[in-house]
Amino acid sequence: MLKLFKNINNGCNNNNKINLNLFKYYTNKVQQQQSQKNIELNQQEQQQQQQPHIINQIKPRIDFQFIKDNENLIKDNIIKRKSSVELDKLIKNYDEYRIIKKELDSFRAKRNEIASKMKSMIKGKTNEKERLDLVEQGKQIKEELIVLEDKHDYYFNEITSEALKIPNNTHPSVPIGEESNATIIKMVGDKPNYLKPNELIKDHLELGESLGVIKSASKTTGHKYYYFTREGAMLEMALSYWAFSKLTYKYGFQSVITPDLIHPNLAEACGFQARSDADQLFWIKDRDLCLSATSEIPLAGMYSNEEPLNSNELPIKMVGYSHCFRPEVGRGLQNKGIYRVHQFSKVEMFIISKPNQSNQLLEDLLNIQIELFSELGLHFRVLDMPSEDLGAPAYRKYDIEVWIPSKQEYGEISSTSNCTDYQSKRLNIKYQPNKDEPINQHENNFNIIPSSSSSSSSSSSDSINSPPLFTHTLNGTACAIPRLILAILENNQQSDGSVLIPKVLQPFMNNQKVILPLNKK
Repeated sequence: MLKLFKNINNGCNNNNKINLNLFKYYTNKVQQQQSQKNIELNQQEQQQQQQPHIINQIKPRIDFQFIKDNENLIKDNIIKRKSSVELDKLIKNYDEYRIIKKELDSFRAKRNEIASKMKSMIKGKTNEKERLDLVEQGKQIKEELIVLEDKHDYYFNEITSEALKIPNNTHPSVPIGEESNATIIKMVGDKPNYLKPNELIKDHLELGESLGVIKSASKTTGHKYYYFTREGAMLEMALSYWAFSKLTYKYGFQSVITPDLIHPNLAEACGFQARSDADQLFWIKDRDLCLSATSEIPLAGMYSNEEPLNSNELPIKMVGYSHCFRPEVGRGLQNKGIYRVHQFSKVEMFIISKPNQSNQLLEDLLNIQIELFSELGLHFRVLDMPSEDLGAPAYRKYDIEVWIPSKQEYGEISSTSNCTDYQSKRLNIKYQPNKDEPINQHENNFNIIPSSSSSSSSSSSDSINSPPLFTHTLNGTACAIPRLILAILENNQQSDGSVLIPKVLQPFMNNQKVILPLNKK
């Protein structure tokens, strides 16, 4: 356009009027083309928004008859987990649903029979009276079908939504009861002894202010948001890359940077009650999107509703780095400062496996976590969490709690869970067994909502014709940034107000060994 204007301008001495009109003509033409392009782009965007998302097309694999037949088993598990599932209502609605479905199938069969007779009449000699009778019967059946289909859809949605609340089964070794019943299975490291007995322990907020590494973001964003500044920002970068690279290069995890926005149906398939409990997620207004609470969700979504995985591909190990967004914030001293915030960065481990691999992989994830936190020089304990503290997808969960000197108590810094096939049945993640691979479809049949493809147990040396099987999924926190920074500041504080930087992080911070207070820099 600029070149065109220069050419026109150079020729203005010969014919100013013609060249000016020519310039206006081309200017209008370019503007019209750009306007048309913008209209087409807007139309494409609207069409994409109107198209159903793939995740919305995934149908959870629910065996309602299994739920009915195993009512007592499931009810006992619901009580153990203290879950809010109306099982009696579900079964009652399922009985009603079966009656309606049977009636609906009968009317559909009659409709098809009438349609077949009408078709044969057209081909042969038509009896007008008989034809009119069939037309009238067809109208009545159509009206009945409208009513029955509405009832069918209503009851199906009711039993589906309630069945999806049923938690995964519970590992036999899991302690029963509330959080206080957790079993301590390991103590690691020693409590810090940098301070003298009579010296006052500072909490992470006091240290953050004196060191200039933590600043409130309440003026810019609101309550429970923060800035990491100076060495605080470098600590976040160092922790993230240290954990991310260790998992990638030492343990062979596939590294992934995940999106911050997800479809809520994907969150629900992973076990979050996105729609029934709006406080679990931040929603994007007028869009079928929400902010991700953990990279576990988009990592699981990568393999949802795809072709069955090859058996030799499993286990698939991924490490994701993401921002995490949590609306709910607890109260009390435990949640003071950056312990529980609305937004934070996290390095997360996620594994897709065969059923017979998941138990050992859970132990492997736990050992990785123990190694990571040991290298940071922290004192912590490992807990086998009780039934009431398990999220709906978890079959078993380990928590790691670090020592917090200012509170003289332990606080959670990570967890790792085996979700068995709870998520894969909601996300349709399957694998195809190899020929001659021993198959036991109930190797870890912990999920109390089986699918038709895994409703029978069998072992065979010839699995060439066996159907694809559902995978198991596991997740584990490698590095939740704010809580680790909190732990490093409080456990490594010195008498002079400085804080030691863990040795494993020093190479990522220009070999800096200590963070000095602002008044000593």
